[in-house]
Amino acid sequence: MRDTESELEAAPESQPRSAPPARLDHPDRMTVWAVFLASVALALAFPAAEAATFFFTPKRPFHAEGSWLETLPMVAAGGLIAIWIFIFWSLIGSFLNVVVYRLPLGQSVVLGGSRCPRCASPIKWHDNLPVIGWLNLNGRCRSCDLPIAARYPIVESICAGLGTAVYSRELLSGGANLPGRIPDSLPSGVLRLFPSPAPDLVGLSLYHCVMLCVLLVWGLIAWDGRRVPGRSILWVLGVAVALPVVFPSLHPLGLWGGPGTVVDDWLGQGLAVSVAGGVAGLLCGLSLQGLLGRLLRGDASGRTGQPLTPPHTLGIGLALVGIVCGWQGMLGTTVLLLAACLVHVLIWSALMDWPAVPAELLLVLATFVHLCAWRQLAGALGPWWPESPTPACLAVPMAMVLALSWALVAITPVSGRRQSQTEPTPGHPGDQAA
Repeated sequence: MRDTESELEAAPESQPRSAPPARLDHPDRMTVWAVFLASVALALAFPAAEAATFFFTPKRPFHAEGSWLETLPMVAAGGLIAIWIFIFWSLIGSFLNVVVYRLPLGQSVVLGGSRCPRCASPIKWHDNLPVIGWLNLNGRCRSCDLPIAARYPIVESICAGLGTAVYSRELLSGGANLPGRIPDSLPSGVLRLFPSPAPDLVGLSLYHCVMLCVLLVWGLIAWDGRRVPGRSILWVLGVAVALPVVFPSLHPLGLWGGPGTVVDDWLGQGLAVSVAGGVAGLLCGLSLQGLLGRLLRGDASGRTGQPLTPPHTLGIGLALVGIVCGWQGMLGTTVLLLAACLVHVLIWSALMDWPAVPAELLLVLATFVHLCAWRQLAGALGPWWPESPTPACLAVPMAMVLALSWALVAITPVSGRRQSQTEPTPGHPGDQAA
């Protein structure tokens, strides 16, 4: 399908056209395999944990009542559904590659087939199969034999892993990760591997997956040093606000949070939660952008560059998280984002080969982790985790802001604290082929 075709990336003009095919031990090929296997492991993590819980708990038998032969068809059907979902989200990841490449250029993301940007040869459908097509070609264009960027199958693998993990965590668990909502009653044992979710839970899962896809697109565009068109941002935020107005159950928590405070109406649970979360996310994101813009300089150990690329779309990213998850989910995601930034800054300062990444990409990771452990984090940390509007829920975000600020100041040389960073931001790999 044209909607799921990915743009191929050619190497610079100095690359010889007679270059030999990539070897099986090519670093890019090994990286693609590693990311793909990690995505498969991520997709299997939650079902495996659920199965292990039932298997090792004596009072909760692993199998449901009845013989294995009776439950085997249901389990096999559940496995086939999970495989289909993994393939589906890998196709969505292929389409996201199209969006990342074409959207900043103002090109249509649905019209026009994929072509090699070097030789302009149309890409055959079997060469556009997610991950498999790249591996089959050994990372090179079939027509001109120039390299294809490994980022494309990596994005496809990541999208497949995230989408399948959200399906497993939200649908197969009956919404056990969502606060303010009573989890669905599910069958026992291995029959839980066969999905039987409520309609509102299906909508919640798709709503959250689309949010992760949008954040991934914005993060990759930021990594390429490009800007997201303002019109597309308004469309995304507008649709994200409108959906809970029509389907208020898309917000598991009400405006004031806490269990039993959800009001099933379009104004109190739909519009009010979206607007409050969006405004709070925008203000929080803009504040973090200003903070990082002032503190991002060089490394005290002598390494040039910055650990985090200066954020430009962090404000709209957190605004989207606030619209979808409410202000509680936005604050919780912000805490995890600051923790991810702190860990990345420390690793970047210690390892010379560790790459700099935009905070927008770390936001994808933080949002995913928060979605998967939302109820558990709120239950474990109580009033210290954002769920209801209390002063205590602001203590953890403020502590993380101070810790990240201290780390950025600590790795910055004294002479570099007054210097502005002038290194150009690396553009999209396909720019070299223009």
